[in-house]
Amino acid sequence: MSALARLAVAIGYRVSGTDRDDSATLAALRALGVHAVAGHRADAVPADTATLVVSTAIAGDNPELAEAARRGIPVIHRADLLAELMAGRRGLAVAGAHGKSTTSAMLRLALGGASACIGATVEGGGGTGAVWGDGPWFVAEADESDRSLLRLRPEAVILLNVDHDHHSTYASIEEVEETFAGFLDLVPADGVVVAGPDPRAWALARASGRPHRLVGEGEGSWGAVDRSGDGPAVLRLAGGREVTLRLAVPGAHNAANAACAIALADWCGEDPQAAADRLASFTGVGRRYEMKGTAGGVTVIDDYAHHPAEVAATLSAARERHPGRIVAVFQPHLYSRTRELWAQLGEALGAADIALVTEIYAAREAHDPAVSGRMVADAVPGPATARFTPTLADARAAVLELARPGDLVLTLGAGDVTGLGQELLPALQNQYGNGDSPGGARPPA
Repeated sequence: MSALARLAVAIGYRVSGTDRDDSATLAALRALGVHAVAGHRADAVPADTATLVVSTAIAGDNPELAEAARRGIPVIHRADLLAELMAGRRGLAVAGAHGKSTTSAMLRLALGGASACIGATVEGGGGTGAVWGDGPWFVAEADESDRSLLRLRPEAVILLNVDHDHHSTYASIEEVEETFAGFLDLVPADGVVVAGPDPRAWALARASGRPHRLVGEGEGSWGAVDRSGDGPAVLRLAGGREVTLRLAVPGAHNAANAACAIALADWCGEDPQAAADRLASFTGVGRRYEMKGTAGGVTVIDDYAHHPAEVAATLSAARERHPGRIVAVFQPHLYSRTRELWAQLGEALGAADIALVTEIYAAREAHDPAVSGRMVADAVPGPATARFTPTLADARAAVLELARPGDLVLTLGAGDVTGLGQELLPALQNQYGNGDSPGGARPPA
């Protein structure tokens, strides 16, 4: 929503809006002239409001929605505004269960700086994922969580992967596939579908009837990433051409994301190696393996991972870069997701040396006493050490008890666990000083 506000202001709209709490994001919007206030209330809707734009997170009893109904103000979904903003450019959309924000930002960079609306903070976005860039292209992150991606009309699409994540929206993986298939149907006949290295994504791309480029190993592949050597990764294209990938971000998943971005950039007319070279400067987007700092010899990184596949990918990337122990602090997100995936979440966390699991971040869902973060903690397999730490304060205390110089602490989840890393840094500094004293190190937990 903040990204849309920023883009709308830039093209001349007068914008106001509310959020539950005040934040640096609201302050940044106010600096642009947006009347952004904390707290949802009826009198926050200006007298001359022409349209009220909402996200799916806004409940039906929201006072501003009620005020709009009373005054006859049209209400549209945020995806409708995104589609309007895209309409003046050539639209490209990045869809999939995992990796959308990172790949969208990679695609923007691979194109040499397109316009974009992305669901994570990006460089040049003023604390949002919004950038008006040069050239004809507009990159949009397409959200399947509420089926709002079906409101977009992109010229070309990346479908990274297909997974069952949003259990309050989809009863089965087949329903997820149906939504993505409907999205690919929106691509024009002269467009293209790029499919990431995922069997379901490949199948949907092939069934779409659109021109497609399949990224990954297999018959009909446009290109596959080879990370087997000691040097940089290589994207091997059909026909024998090779593209060198020098990425600053770790993990096989990010190499695959980059390959998808390059595949679409190539279709847009960019040289694949030139696109890859631009990605060498990519350091990630907000909350995706985001370095918070090092204190007392302990490195703290924050990541948005909240699905088992994402947790596993993040921990795998951490192992690539970090030779020491990994302490993972995981906050489950949503009762509906945890109810379905608690066992898989625990299994994924087993890749850490120490796994601390908090209680569930409910977000928009009502409390469900039958589901708890303890279920995830109890499902973590050995030899990892697992502990249920119900509150963030409990998790903070456990990190200070268990972490030692040389460790990597990962805070994982889509909720307010993101604030924990910054809180830990001064406490770790106070506990261990500069972290290079052998006497300050704790024995392994």
